[in-house]
Amino acid sequence: MIQHKLLLAILLLSLLGLSSCTQMNATPESDQLATAVSATLGSSFTPTPASPTTTATIPAPEPTLWMSYDGGGDQIWVLGDGLPYQRTLPVSVGGRCVAIEPANDLNTGQVKTLISDNVVEALWSPDGEAIAYILATPDTYELHWRGGDGSDRTLARNVTFTWSISPTGETIAFTRESGYELTIVPGFYAVQVGSGAEVRLSDIDKSGTGSTADFPSWSSDGTQVILSHYGGPGEARLVWARSDGTETHDLGLPTDAGEVRRDLALPFVLWDPDGEHLYAVPGEFGGEGEMGGPSPLVRYRLERTDYTLIEPETIGRFHQVLGWAVPGHSLWIWNESGIGEFILP
Repeated sequence: MIQHKLLLAILLLSLLGLSSCTQMNATPESDQLATAVSATLGSSFTPTPASPTTTATIPAPEPTLWMSYDGGGDQIWVLGDGLPYQRTLPVSVGGRCVAIEPANDLNTGQVKTLISDNVVEALWSPDGEAIAYILATPDTYELHWRGGDGSDRTLARNVTFTWSISPTGETIAFTRESGYELTIVPGFYAVQVGSGAEVRLSDIDKSGTGSTADFPSWSSDGTQVILSHYGGPGEARLVWARSDGTETHDLGLPTDAGEVRRDLALPFVLWDPDGEHLYAVPGEFGGEGEMGGPSPLVRYRLERTDYTLIEPETIGRFHQVLGWAVPGHSLWIWNESGIGEFILP
């Protein structure tokens, strides 16, 4: 999940209405209790006063902007600024890549066009200084990086729309898929923003299936990334890889018979900041909210000896999980009562 501080510009994504989120790392202090007693047998003693108990401090969620994947319009949710509420944007999303300044005044902020047309999807870099976007050309789709100084570089060609930027901003993971008339081998790829060096992480081919909400899920340090393929041709797969391409595995679930199932259909996957746990919606529920009711969110531990997901624990049932509110502590979720913050058990 991409984590970044809210800066003076908010990117409104064109055509598909992608979400724009801002988050901060949780840094709670540990509970402490120190008591020292000095005593001497057969004589009086004076105990050292106990230090006061330190109460863990949980940071409040930073302001988060979220737009439904249903796409388009001029309404956006503001989360983390008191109760969630909607604001009207000074421009409708659709057909252009635009920015609004300042971000803390969405109704009166000035709007400027960054890229005139043919932008399919776009994301802010985690530091808010650059924009990655997919450009439609007459021949293909290109992945571009637009710097804060207005410079524009092509990072990759023949890309598709399952992609995300690492939390460090150094790497972009993306797919190439059959069904798009591409001239490059399908698979899961990563490209270094600085050098443009590209590596193929896996042969997984989503074949144009999935959802506009699909994206590779990053560990908080940007060294690990997961891609889920849960529909369409071929078996369902959940691929884990190191972002430098040095190691990759299909994740699996242990069975009662002691075997390991590798055909995992997990349409939603979110890393815990500890790098060892994953949150997922089991595939038998068909994705979030698609069965007309809430779906379970399950926490797993990633066992690296055989790359299986073990110790499943259902932590709640929701129509949709929007992402971290305070990473490792709480999630933004959507239920019948609306959008709210869910504290992890």
